Amino acid sequence: MLTENIVKEFELSVKQMRRMKIALGKEMDSGLSGRKSSLPMLPAYCDAATGTEKGMFLALDLGGTNFRVMMVRLAGKDRKASVVAEAKYKLTGNQITGNGSVLFDAIARYVGKFLHDNRFSGNYSLGYTFSFPVKLLGIDEGILMRWTKEFTAKGVVGRKIVDLQKKAFARQGVDQAEIVALANDTVGTLQTQAVLDPRCQAGVILGTGFNICVQLPTRRIRKDIGSYNGGHMIVNMEAGAFNRALPFNRFDRQMDRESENPGGQLAEKMISGKYQPQLFQLAVSGLIKEGMLFGGRMPKVLKDGDAFTTREMGILEAGSPAELKKLGKALAGRPLSKEERCMLAGISHAIARRSARISATMIAGALTRVERRSASGVTVAVDGSLFEKYPGYCAMMQDALRELEGRSADKIRLKLTKDGSGIGAAVIAAVVSSGR
Repeated sequence: MLTENIVKEFELSVKQMRRMKIALGKEMDSGLSGRKSSLPMLPAYCDAATGTEKGMFLALDLGGTNFRVMMVRLAGKDRKASVVAEAKYKLTGNQITGNGSVLFDAIARYVGKFLHDNRFSGNYSLGYTFSFPVKLLGIDEGILMRWTKEFTAKGVVGRKIVDLQKKAFARQGVDQAEIVALANDTVGTLQTQAVLDPRCQAGVILGTGFNICVQLPTRRIRKDIGSYNGGHMIVNMEAGAFNRALPFNRFDRQMDRESENPGGQLAEKMISGKYQPQLFQLAVSGLIKEGMLFGGRMPKVLKDGDAFTTREMGILEAGSPAELKKLGKALAGRPLSKEERCMLAGISHAIARRSARISATMIAGALTRVERRSASGVTVAVDGSLFEKYPGYCAMMQDALRELEGRSADKIRLKLTKDGSGIGAAVIAAVVSSGR
């Protein structure tokens, strides 16, 4: 009975979904007007790709100490972008914690090495995915708001990122690469799919984190967007920060209280792969205390936030016998009993299903502000391990859309679109260059 009560706490009714969808639309409108909102609705200063873009474009993907440089070829005629060359490099501790010039000089040297090693000649437009909190000033510049992910390079916060990188290129003699765009992985995901499908008007990240971007008529954006004069623009919603009409339960509230940012990223805490295992741990802790699981002792693997992930939750639901045996040993030092697995799988499924229903509802809400839909519907480009790998996650999203949208749900296509932070950055560079 206790397990059934836990599962019920993660249920989400159609009535709640409808209320959430309406609230999200209102928050979007407030954010687009510059009023107070949980959705900042950040202009990306570019429109979606048309599929006609051609040429070779560089992509620089800096998301942590390991980063990538790629050369991407776009062939036009709605053809898929192809990666001509790719290299991964690792930054040292001194480079990410020393002076900012040390960091950007290192990046510049690696870009120069990439061009030299692959014998690329000529000049290339570069899309720069810089996965840290940045306030965009335009398509090709932004100010670093704060460092994350162990980066503490001095003299960078509050400064213009592209300007710092361009000066480093000059110091290191890298004159073949011109940074034309600062990229966001959500926007890149939309762009990667838009090359192939002109109906793509939304991009979603559903993995460790959660976010949505949408292509909107520029007239809907009532706040200052500088000199941008295109008819449509992609807007980064920062959807993980949404905090209206969400179905909080006691586990959500406890996790939020104990988090590094109480009150922040509330939607992301209910959806993303980073937080689902934490909700699972909180939910099963009551069963453990009642002596219904693991002899009343909390397994070490559940105490370690990095050891138990959505992959393990998925194994509880649909793992192979070998995977279940290995996980049982980690959790209980022995194979799980049928009753134990049933209890744990039920809680995993409840948490994942709610995540899928909330994310689907937010996508449906975001699409209410999209106006240029074709008669055949709209495509939503989705990237992330949760969407791609969690058992049945996409199907649960589609079920939620059908409950919420009825027959109209058939015109919302969720399309797995990988590597928006790499290929997408190059596509953004192509879009910007074609508009010059």
